[in-house]
Amino acid sequence: MKKGMLLAYLSIAAGILLLSSCKKFLKEDIYTQYDPTAFTGTTDGFEKVLNGAYSQLQVTGNPNRNDVYCFSEFCADEMWETGGGFEAQAKDFINFTWDATNAMFAASWGKSYQAVRDANVILDNKDNAGTVPADKLKGYVAEARFIRAAAYSYLYNFFGPVPLITSAKNVNGLQAKASDDEMKQFIISELIAAAQDLPVTTALRGKATKGVALAVLCKFYLNKHMWTESAATAQQIIDLKTYRLFGDISRLFAVENESNPESIYIFPCINQTGFGNLVMAHTFPPGYPIQTNWIIFGAQFKLFTKFVDSFDAADKRLKMILTHYTNTSGTYFEMSKDATGKALNNARSFKFVPDPNGSSADMGNDIPVIRYADILMSRAEALNELNGPTAESVDLINEIRERAGVAKILLADYPSKIALRNFILEERGREFFAEGKRREDLIRMNVFISGAQARGMAAKDYHVLYPIPQTEIDADKNLVQNEGYK
Repeated sequence: MKKGMLLAYLSIAAGILLLSSCKKFLKEDIYTQYDPTAFTGTTDGFEKVLNGAYSQLQVTGNPNRNDVYCFSEFCADEMWETGGGFEAQAKDFINFTWDATNAMFAASWGKSYQAVRDANVILDNKDNAGTVPADKLKGYVAEARFIRAAAYSYLYNFFGPVPLITSAKNVNGLQAKASDDEMKQFIISELIAAAQDLPVTTALRGKATKGVALAVLCKFYLNKHMWTESAATAQQIIDLKTYRLFGDISRLFAVENESNPESIYIFPCINQTGFGNLVMAHTFPPGYPIQTNWIIFGAQFKLFTKFVDSFDAADKRLKMILTHYTNTSGTYFEMSKDATGKALNNARSFKFVPDPNGSSADMGNDIPVIRYADILMSRAEALNELNGPTAESVDLINEIRERAGVAKILLADYPSKIALRNFILEERGREFFAEGKRREDLIRMNVFISGAQARGMAAKDYHVLYPIPQTEIDADKNLVQNEGYK
């Protein structure tokens, strides 16, 4: 764990130990080390630690490119990548040849545990709040519990059960994984507790709210096949009457609409290095007429033609897919199929409307994590798994389809749970492509491995989880590698 969890935690302890040892040789006090007890004794201190926790939890820039596209899209059936220096990294995920030495795993693991560490500092010191007003302290504690639970949910989604650390004090560097039940119960109980004390709305984008905590909980329940709980939590979100579908799906992710009522949980972006949304630099095709303040990467993110063909011709979501263009030299390109009908697998997701004020690759478009459409679809799926096709589940799906401008589905056309489940998987693809949801959807519906094998990939059953980073295994004799990985 020396590059991830261990360093994240022991840096605090080391700072305090250095402080105490220096006092033996120096007369003056030293204030450059991090003393959690003193730092979190004021409103300003709590807010600074929380900001640090959010900065680790919210994945923008290169980490977002890695986690959303490599971890969650390129290993699935809608997107792939070619070209540029990124191709070698992307190929591991396209071809199911990743292993524990992949640096992306260590980076994601480390960021998540740093978020956990900072949240734990808040929770360890909540009783040393000094002059912090009670209502503010209650909010800080709720935010910290959310951040910690969300980080563990993130880790669990990719790696399965991991070491469960609930304090930043006296952390043992040799940690075993928690059991699956321990992980589930901790994440669930923390999200429930956080939701109870978080506000329904907040003035700052990206901060935790009641809806955000419930949305993460709803999706966690869904992915664990806890259908009753997922359906009920989705209904709680609906009953908040805070969220609704945004009218124009093709402009949903434009910068000017980033505070729209469909956004529940987002990672805020700004057009600065490390804090931007990089995806458009990867989806602009070569020679595309871009603004002079933008850039085109050699590493190109593409959509499979088979997926593009799954849309109805009238579907407004097709406006977010580039299938042809004329380059700056006046040459016209078809990107989905050639003149003979052969699949080119070269269409592009233009879901993120380019930021006019983008700086090079960094765009200010916020990154969606969970939006209201996902909650409607989650409830529809959970209800179908519980009861088979019902009028309510079909009506929920039709809210999404009506916004997309395509014909509503009819209950009579889906006589079985399996029939509607298959349709929901297809419709989720059309609604959430390029949002980092495809892997978990395929896993939940038990078609992730079989689908990859059908595409000719060397996928094995154990690939439903990623390996624990090798740096963590090497540093911790109590940490056992996930099954199937060496």
